[in-house]
Amino acid sequence: MTKCPICAMTFPKSDYDGLAKHIVQMKEKNDPFHSGWLRDYVPMDNYDVPDFVPKLKAFYNLTGTTLSDWMFKVFINKFYGVKPHPFVETMQRPKKSIFLGFGVEYYFFLKEKIRTLSYVIAKTDKEDVQKFEAKILLPELLNDGTSGKSRTTLLLKMCDSLGVNKDALVSSAPLPPTIHSIKLWNSIAETENWVEVMASINPLDILYSPAVKKKGAKLFFYGDSVMENEWIPETVKEFLAYLSDPANDYAEAGLKLLEQYAKEIDDVEGVQSTFVRSIDALDRHLIARVTRAKQYESKS
Repeated sequence: MTKCPICAMTFPKSDYDGLAKHIVQMKEKNDPFHSGWLRDYVPMDNYDVPDFVPKLKAFYNLTGTTLSDWMFKVFINKFYGVKPHPFVETMQRPKKSIFLGFGVEYYFFLKEKIRTLSYVIAKTDKEDVQKFEAKILLPELLNDGTSGKSRTTLLLKMCDSLGVNKDALVSSAPLPPTIHSIKLWNSIAETENWVEVMASINPLDILYSPAVKKKGAKLFFYGDSVMENEWIPETVKEFLAYLSDPANDYAEAGLKLLEQYAKEIDDVEGVQSTFVRSIDALDRHLIARVTRAKQYESKS
């Protein structure tokens, strides 16, 4: 089944004519989401359907590549491309405020990640997938921020060292872009098959994967000098090091499982579209991190 990568409207398998007509019609209605998607993913001067169809096919085309490599390519182009994402740019020469913005908004993302991974485990009967997702989920679910290592534990320690303790963080609320993204991930988790639910959450770890450099990214999500910078607290460095440690990198392994089962259930196109919807949600969430950082900066 082919799906619109913006609104998830469904079309018969490989019906790129129908999908192209839909996206162009929505653009002609001045829908900002479809128009924005075209600008970001398939930029053209004029969107006549006959000319747009081959461009759309080319975007989804997997000839000569794998689904995993396609996801890496699309992700890197979006976040690490010619114009890196504002969050990535800010992290190259970071201030204290971006670490707080990162930590506070990411805390709410991790809460959603626990829910979404739980949906994958509940919806599938594949033990290899259940064990893989549980390996990611359980440290975040069981660690309370006082012992052991997990993203949540290290995040809480980082924020506390920067002036936002656990009580203040937990009692706060995510910014609207993060809320919007969480609603999308929740909707996908509730309504889509388990492979597409996986496609909505596991590939997002590409952001922190050391493999992005091997796959063509010229930047990493934090600048090369961050770990040597004396003013940056050790709690921040420990958090960043944990995120980027190859031993904790589940992105590539997750994509291999995703590719295997997308083919098995014959839903590669659906997985591609759900993946694109999800990285657009990640885009909004990352903007919230930068916005939150600016709020902290204005208070200092």
